[in-house]
Amino acid sequence: MELHQLRYVVAVVDEGSFTAAAESVRVSQSGVSAQIAKLERELGVALLDRTTRRVRPTAAGEHLIPVIRAAVAAVDSVRDTASAIRGVVAGRLRVGTVGGLGWPPVFDALAALHAAHPGLDISVIEDAAAPLVDRVRAGEIDVAVAAWTGDGPDGLRFVTVVDDGLAAWVTPDHPWATRDAVGPDDLADADVISQPEGTGARAALDAVLAGAAGRRPRWEVATPATALALAARGLGVAVLSQTTGRGAGGVVDIRIDDPRARSSLGIVWRDDPAPATRALLDRLLPAADGT
Repeated sequence: MELHQLRYVVAVVDEGSFTAAAESVRVSQSGVSAQIAKLERELGVALLDRTTRRVRPTAAGEHLIPVIRAAVAAVDSVRDTASAIRGVVAGRLRVGTVGGLGWPPVFDALAALHAAHPGLDISVIEDAAAPLVDRVRAGEIDVAVAAWTGDGPDGLRFVTVVDDGLAAWVTPDHPWATRDAVGPDDLADADVISQPEGTGARAALDAVLAGAAGRRPRWEVATPATALALAARGLGVAVLSQTTGRGAGGVVDIRIDDPRARSSLGIVWRDDPAPATRALLDRLLPAADGT
């Protein structure tokens, strides 16, 4: 087996298709497919299920792909460590962020890193918070700026940037507009507008609504801006983190009086980060401390 074959397998799994994988490794699709087929023949097992729209690992692949990923990472570590000794950060850095991230230091850090190390291949992946954390844990992403509830992501290193309470946003003429706070029972009876499952604010909201059997948000939208736009037009009550909704026009915010109504935004990474990840963290962590 050859290293490039292992890289192609990882690329197909990460990208979800042979076409996207071929673009990411800058090889023709037929070349990627042929090399993976050659590797499968050598191993005597099929690694990928090609019968679905999105290529997925087979049962054998589920066992072997983590080993393949670790092998590729080990080789990359040799190269990255040698580069670090020379004072050069090279290789690939995969950074995850929640959609619509409004924390400028992460973009400032990426720009500074790119300027200092132009040979470093940096990619940014936007996703919901929970999948981002899972992908860091699986080694698919090197570092993420994501949200969580509770004590923090298990098995990962993390630093909290913002620990934020939830609030409800309504129109100025809404019956709640003059109240200091609302509670779980109020939300259970309202047409709540929320972000999708997998976001930190949604996880906190679901915890608040846990006592109201079967209650779910009336509206589920991708971005805070959409939630606030619907709330401003009287279509419901937007429930978001206080920082996310701050400064929105046409609505007023009311505190949610429940200890579960909190989520955290922070930086997440694995133990023993590669030199490229460490270089980014060296720029990000001081900004987190100063938030």
